[in-house]
Order: sequence, then structure tokens, then C-alpha cells
Amino acid sequence: MKLIELAVRRPTAILSIVLMVLLMGWLALQTIPIQLTPDVRKPLIMIQTSWPGASPAEIEREIVIPQEEKLKGLEGLERMESRARRGRGTIYLEFNITADRNKSILLINNRLQQVNGLPEEADEPMLKTRDTDDNPIAWFSITKLPGNSKSIRSYGDFLDDVVRDQLERVNGV
Repeated sequence: MKLIELAVRRPTAILSIVLMVLLMGWLALQTIPIQLTPDVRKPLIMIQTSWPGASPAEIEREIVIPQEEKLKGLEGLERMESRARRGRGTIYLEFNITADRNKSILLINNRLQQVNGLPEEADEPMLKTRDTDDNPIAWFSITKLPGNSKSIRSYGDFLDDVVRDQLERVNGV
């Protein structure tokens, strides 16, 4: 109760203390070494299996469902999402932060080897890894204005040679 009375009688002192704590927290956050910040990227692994000419229904029935059945219950698996398109089936696996990516890839590969009865025309499943950091934060595009005779390829070269270089020099990019 005394703290509330103090806050009512001396609001300026309380405001000063709060601002000082905020300032010290901000300074600590700015000076903490990057090695001490935790790695909070979730491992994402994508399994892609191609079967040229197959319909989405065939892909789902013959490839995606058997693979999903074998992949259920993987250690650290948080979410599994799949898509079947013409000629290709894709399964996205998202693991928790503590999961070891290399161990997860090994387990996935072992489980995929256990899948029987895949069509002969289907390619071997391909594994690709991604992090949540791989998703772009911003996109931009260029367009050629009407009446401009300059090749659009020259603008791409300009972006690669000049703009990308300058963007990569910005801290945090």
C-alpha cells in the first residue's frame, strides 16, 4: 500500500524511475553480444516428389498420403502441411525450435525409405531445408515506363550491381 501512496504523492519520481529503467533496458538490448541472443528459427523441411503427368488426385492418393503416414510422429514435429498439384506433391514439415535439423533430416530420409508402392514413374523425393528467416520481409519490382527504349535487362543489371550492393551494406540486411 505504501508504494501506491508514494506513486500518488510523487508521480514525477515514479515517472523518472520508469524512464530510467526503460533507458537502461534499451541500452542493455543494444549492447548485448549477438552470441548471447537465442536462436529462435524454426527448422522447416520440404519434401517434394515429382510424378510427371499425374493428376493432383493421383499425386495425393499414391504419393502424399503414404508419405504422410510414415512421417507422422516424428520427434519435434509441430506441423505438417501437404499440397498436391499436377505432376508434383509437396509436404512441408515444421519442427519446434529445439529440434536438431540434421537429425530431423536423417529421420525423415529413413522414414521416406520405408514408403512402399510409389509409382515407378515417380521421381525420388527431394528434401529441401528452409528457416523462417528465409521468408522475405519486403519485395519490390521494377517496370519499364512507356516510351522508354532501354532494355529491361539493363535495369536488372543495375539492380544487381548497384542497388543490391547498397542494400547489403545496411545493418541488419
